Parts: sequence; structure tokens; C-alpha cells
Amino acid sequence: MGENKITVFKKITASVCHYCPFCIYGRKNPESIVGRILHHKFHADNCPLWKAEKEVYKEGNKAP
Repeated sequence: MGENKITVFKKITASVCHYCPFCIYGRKNPESIVGRILHHKFHADNCPLWKAEKEVYKEGNKAP
């Protein structure tokens, strides 16, 4: 019961962020305007797509 299962909805929302051209650019260029916005605390704490992407695509997990 204590396992952390990733739901289909979370996989879909994570995929939206993972394959978004803006998010891809922001992850590759964190010092750019787009990168600074995406990595800003307000965005990182409040964007459900970003949160799902970080959970589903953890270090070592490449596909949902």
C-alpha cells in the first residue's frame, strides 16, 4: 500500500512537459530567459506538468 505508483494521468501530464519545445529549450539552456522562468521557484512549485515531469522522468528513468 505504501508504494508510490505513477498514474496514467501523471504520465500524460509529464509527457506534455517532457516533449514541450519551450520546456526542452529551458532545460537545455537554464541561463536563458525561458530557462530562468521554468526553473524559478514560483513555476517549479506551482506547475503540475513540471512536477509530474520531475517525478516520472527521474534520473535513470527515460520513458514513462
